[in-house]
Parts: sequence; structure tokens; C-alpha cells
Amino acid sequence: MPWHTSVRWQLCRWHAVCWLWTDRAPSFRDEKTSIVSAALESTRMPDYRTYLLDLDGVVYRGNVLLSGARELVEWIDATGRKALYLSNNSFATPEDVAAKLARLGMPKPEGRVFTAGQAAVQAIAKRFPGGRVYMLTVPSLDALAVRAGLRPVWRDALDGDVPDAVMVGLDRSVTYERLKRGLRAILAGAAFIGVNRDPRLPVEDGFEPGTGSLVAALEYASGRRAETIGKPAPGIVLEAMRLLGAEPGSTLMVGDGLDLDIVAGHAAHVTTALVLTGLSSREEAMAASSERRPDMIFPDLPSLLHAAQAGRLSPA
Repeated sequence: MPWHTSVRWQLCRWHAVCWLWTDRAPSFRDEKTSIVSAALESTRMPDYRTYLLDLDGVVYRGNVLLSGARELVEWIDATGRKALYLSNNSFATPEDVAAKLARLGMPKPEGRVFTAGQAAVQAIAKRFPGGRVYMLTVPSLDALAVRAGLRPVWRDALDGDVPDAVMVGLDRSVTYERLKRGLRAILAGAAFIGVNRDPRLPVEDGFEPGTGSLVAALEYASGRRAETIGKPAPGIVLEAMRLLGAEPGSTLMVGDGLDLDIVAGHAAHVTTALVLTGLSSREEAMAASSERRPDMIFPDLPSLLHAAQAGRLSPA
């Protein structure tokens, strides 16, 4: 491959969006990158047919719908593309999430939600059919476990045999006693499943501790590392594409977290877009490297929609 082809790909993959979304174009200091900068004006955005949309910090923050979310999905539907809400949510059923999206005015959310909590229950049920599981989650997720043929135990006391697995999600009413029961089960040999490693959760007025904070507490206490089901693990992205019949080359993963959405997308070999309305800042994204580096950066969903409609990443 000629040097100019290789360099152009690497730099367009990163700097085209910096050119578009910063106040001024980046400074190019040598002959090779000057050639690249001249080519950026015609950089096109590929025609993605499948959009995997994170929720918290992308579509909404808490109970506030973020700008451009409704319009983006309406455009996706109107143009025959596919959209799936792919969330690390560990405290609501897919039906609960769909109902919230409907309340916020999102179009046709039913059947288009896939959560890490749902994937975690499926993984445990596959490994331990009919098994006993300690759900360190909100009570509503017990219904998901029961639906999958699992038996939630130890919610109120250490009753009966050691569970086959401990599933850790976001539990806003967690107590020291409930953490202790999870620790006892893990030390006794139960499989240790963390729904995700989200360090914090974007809400209307800032952030709250995420599922990852509870997972980390039990990892530290037990000396064991949890098996993570949600992002940044790629399995949830791969399963989403399987459900939609999508191919990696025509799929765009849209998220707000470098260490979650972007890492998961790259591990699943899909293109990634970071929006700056949630976890990660522009400065963090610009400094990111390797699997944390997004393919595209947008300040928000309206900017992403404009680029997708125009089919280009550079200024009009």
C-alpha cells in the first residue's frame, strides 16, 4: 500500500471530524499531512444502514430527551434504515425502557430495545438452566430472571444453598447487608456476573454512581474479577447485529462513553461515533488512542443527523 494511501486513511479517520467539529482546522506541519488536509474537504460519511444507539447521555439524560434524538430516529425509519436502542441499562426491563422512550416522545420504541441486563440474564440462564441466582439489582429485574427460567434467591436473607451466580446491576436502594450477601456467595464459588462497568450514570443535573461502582466494590472485597456482559464487552453489540440481520461494515455504534461504547464498537468491528452529551468530553476524545479512539466525533445528535443527511463529514 502506498504511503499516501495509508496516511490518508489514518488521518481522515480521525482528523476529518476534528476539522468539521472544532472552531478551526487542525494545524498540519509537514508535506504529507498537507496533502491529507487538502483532501478532507470532500470526505464523505458512509451510508450506514444500521444505527445502534446508546441511551443514557445519547438519547436522554434522566427524564429529559436530548436534542435531535426524535428527529434522528424518524429519519432512520423514513429512509428504510434500522435502529436499535442498545443500552447498558441494568435497572429496568426492556419493556420499561420502551415505555420510557414512548413517554419522552420517541417513535415506535417497542421491540427495539436491547439491554445489558437482558443479555446478562440470558447468559446466566444458558450457563445454569433453572439455576439459583442472587440478583443484586432492582426488584423489577427479578421478572427477567424468572422469565428466563432462573430462581432469584437471597434477596431478603441467606436462605438455602449458595446461588449458582451473582448478578450485579444498578441498585439505588443497595444496603451493606445486600452487598455482604453478594460477597458471601462470590467467596463460596458463585459465578460473578457484572451487568456493566459504567462508572457513573448521566442524569438531568449531573451524574450518579453507576453499576461499575457496585461491581468494583465486590471485586475489591472478594479478590475476584467479574465477568462483564454489557459494553465494553463486544457480545451485546454482536447480538444486536444478529437480531437485526446487520453487517459490521454498514453499522454505526453511537455512544457517549469512550471506555464503553467506543471500545465495544471497535471490538465488534463496527464504526463508532461519539457524541459529547454524556460521559466523555471533547478533550478526552482528542487524547484517546487505540481502541478508545472514536471514528467520528459530534457535539450532539443534530450534528450527526446533519452529516448523515448530507453524506459528508466536512463543512458544507
